Amino acid sequence: MIFLRSTILVLCAALAGVAIDAPAQEPQSPPAVQKPASEHEKSEASKAFLEGAKALVKNDLHEAEKQFERATKLDPANNDYRAALNIAREHELTQLVQDASKARLLGHDDTARSLLAQAYLIDPKNLIVQQHIDDLARDASPHDAVLLPSTEEAAAPVVLTPKEGRQSFHIRSAASEVLRQVMTAYGITPTLDLSVKNQIIRYDADDVNFAQAATMIKLITNTFFVPLDEKRVLVAVDNKENRAKFQREVLETVYLPGLTTTEMSDMGNIARNVFEAQQATIRTDAHTLTIRAPQERIDALNHTLVDLLEGRSQVLLELRLYQIARTRMTNIGAQLPQQTTIFNVPTEVNQIIQNNQSEVQQIISSGLANAGDDVAIVAILVATGALSGTVFNQPFALFGGGITQSGLTLNQGATVNLALNSSDTRILDQVQLRLQDLEEGTIRSGSRYPIITSTYSGLTGTSLGIPGVSQAGISSALQGLGINSAALQSILNQTIPQVQYEDLGLTLKATPHVQTNKDVALKIDFKIESLSGQSANGNPILNSQQYTATITLPQGESALVMSNLTRQQSSAVSGVPGLSELPGFQSTTNKNGDLDVSELIILITPHIVRLSHTRPASQLVMLPVHP
Repeated sequence: MIFLRSTILVLCAALAGVAIDAPAQEPQSPPAVQKPASEHEKSEASKAFLEGAKALVKNDLHEAEKQFERATKLDPANNDYRAALNIAREHELTQLVQDASKARLLGHDDTARSLLAQAYLIDPKNLIVQQHIDDLARDASPHDAVLLPSTEEAAAPVVLTPKEGRQSFHIRSAASEVLRQVMTAYGITPTLDLSVKNQIIRYDADDVNFAQAATMIKLITNTFFVPLDEKRVLVAVDNKENRAKFQREVLETVYLPGLTTTEMSDMGNIARNVFEAQQATIRTDAHTLTIRAPQERIDALNHTLVDLLEGRSQVLLELRLYQIARTRMTNIGAQLPQQTTIFNVPTEVNQIIQNNQSEVQQIISSGLANAGDDVAIVAILVATGALSGTVFNQPFALFGGGITQSGLTLNQGATVNLALNSSDTRILDQVQLRLQDLEEGTIRSGSRYPIITSTYSGLTGTSLGIPGVSQAGISSALQGLGINSAALQSILNQTIPQVQYEDLGLTLKATPHVQTNKDVALKIDFKIESLSGQSANGNPILNSQQYTATITLPQGESALVMSNLTRQQSSAVSGVPGLSELPGFQSTTNKNGDLDVSELIILITPHIVRLSHTRPASQLVMLPVHP
């Protein structure tokens, strides 16, 4: 196997136009000190890294690897550039291995070798690449079966050799006499079985050969022929008893690899019901069908099994799932004060003077204000911080005069909002599913949620009566094991739930059908289930969205399935009633909007990796006629 692998590697390198040299054993030298990158080199490395990232988004792996390698050489100390280079190389290696696998399935071994050679040059120590090279080498090696020589060889079937030429007959006689005259005319001696009826028949034929004459005489006399040797034939009435008694049969074993038990049973039913091979035995453990039947029926069955055992076509479904979530929140506009307080100034001042007599006396004695100047005294109290929580501790406006002088305060100030918060999230998942023709494949993405459908508990009475346990006489051994009446009673009273699991998330079923023109018809069953947040009788209510369709696509083309998972939109408006509705005052309205959208996009691309039954019909097989 090591020699074979080396041979394949050299062959792959030759097909790819490169040479593989064995690594030479060189003495290890001390690592060189890296020179720090200049500012210009760092700038160029950053540009190369961005170009590589753009190429990676476009799936141009070769260009991405080239740019990342350039960035690494310009700035070797940056570990991010080296990590990006390794990721690009891994992606390119994976892509080459996948393309080589597809080429190998399609029978393009030369292309597969070239792609694997490129992957080997990227990473010679990669185990996956080595495994694919070994598989390709095994496919190239001969797999001819070695048959052991048989100790006994069966002779060839006996075939009549009548005389050449054409004959004419005009006979009216007994059936036995007609058979002798016709067979003797071609040099064949008939031996009649006792079942042949000796009735009067008329046989007229002009210028016919032996095959034509034998077919006509069989139909007239209702007989069949069994060759005894080249010049003798046994003639018997054509019925099931005589065929089972005189007709020669052969035994053959047909191998049915890769078939299920049901498919093997169907093969046996075809042999028995269509080809009337009643002695057909199926061995599921050995995957064989053993048949005993006449040679002509075995030949007809073999012609049919060749087409049936060719297998079905195979389709590679490539699915790409995109989940796009967009969130947009806006808060734009001006919000004016919506609450105000009106108070009487003399009343508030008098109340403050009465509640703070000691502070007022100190202000008057210190000469800061005159007695009776209440407004000045209150202003000094506010300025010194002696007052808190009054109407004078916040901005206010005065109007009026005398005892009717009043003040106006605003409980909250005016605000201007200008905010925008937007986010866009994309999640990508790529799945490959290989299916046979008319075979259903299922892809699930989500979780299984348990739902209690019913509960049951012990239906016994409240009292538990077990001699030796709940009554007197319980043994110390049972007590040591923890068995007592209370424990048994609690076990009987336990409630056991019955749980049913529901698949939440995405469930996608796809069934491909390869058509004659190599188009692929896809039957798609798309279902999304989620919790609605509500419940009925303690059970959660599920939201279900389902889409079912059948589409026809050329291979390599994509089908798009799109679904809105969630869409929530809310808007709040605040302003002064009446004023905000007047023309020119709309700017005094504050608008707060919230938009949350989540969408799911699925791209399905079919690729035919194995095409069978390219002909619209199989070879025509004529079954032998008998009762």
